[in-house]
Amino acid sequence: MRERLKGLLGGAARTLNPQCRFPRALFVLAHMRCGSTALSNILCSRPDISGYGEAHVRYDHPDALGRLVVNQIRRGAWTPQAHYLFDKILHDRHDLDPDPGFYDARAIFVAREPAAAIRSIRKLYAGLGRTDEYRSDVETARYYIDRLATLSGHWDRFAPGARVGLTHAALLADPDAALARIGTALGLTPPLENRYRSPAASQRGGGGDPTASGQFTRIEPATPDSQADRAIPLDIPDALRTEAETAYAAFEKMTGVDKVASPASTAQSGPVPSQYD
Repeated sequence: MRERLKGLLGGAARTLNPQCRFPRALFVLAHMRCGSTALSNILCSRPDISGYGEAHVRYDHPDALGRLVVNQIRRGAWTPQAHYLFDKILHDRHDLDPDPGFYDARAIFVAREPAAAIRSIRKLYAGLGRTDEYRSDVETARYYIDRLATLSGHWDRFAPGARVGLTHAALLADPDAALARIGTALGLTPPLENRYRSPAASQRGGGGDPTASGQFTRIEPATPDSQADRAIPLDIPDALRTEAETAYAAFEKMTGVDKVASPASTAQSGPVPSQYD
């Protein structure tokens, strides 16, 4: 009954609200624990972007953006005057077989080195006491590989001027350069700035990072050690680890991240701060 009511409200919102058109949507398409919460906070701190983080909307129908608005209203995160509606999508159940209009939106693709991402997902769920999900490195690696496969299927269906890809490492090494690249690629004006407020809605109920999101007001530069990340021990077969690493390398090549010159980072080397664990 509740889902039916949300569906009816979403349909009404789509009919009445001109925001509810896919060309006015902005998505972060990623997997868990890749820096997407901090990036979402930066985007959603702008007055021209309405949202807060992960809304858990399924994009299989033209009414999906109406459901997104209903969700934002319920969370106290709707900005009626904003040009863009925002959502962060981290799971295949929300975008595996989307409505064709989905590809008229703008999209930011983000991925992280597999071993570090898998370890971080496991740490998050263990810390939350949610031991019924992502119970093993194998299960988590499978999620990671499947998710990158879905992202790969999406990439070419977005217009070249409406998509951009980046990695967790690039976002940390030089946040300003990464944000400038996003803004230029997607035609966002004024330019993105490395500062944000962390909305309460992004810290509860699956909206974002419930552990560290509220402790920061910007993306703090850091220098991940990619070599160390690749050496993180995982309890998975070698073949599965190779599959995950191959998927990540394919993501870098597909999005052109492998051709972007690495900026000289001013961040101190060492352990990555808890903002990005």
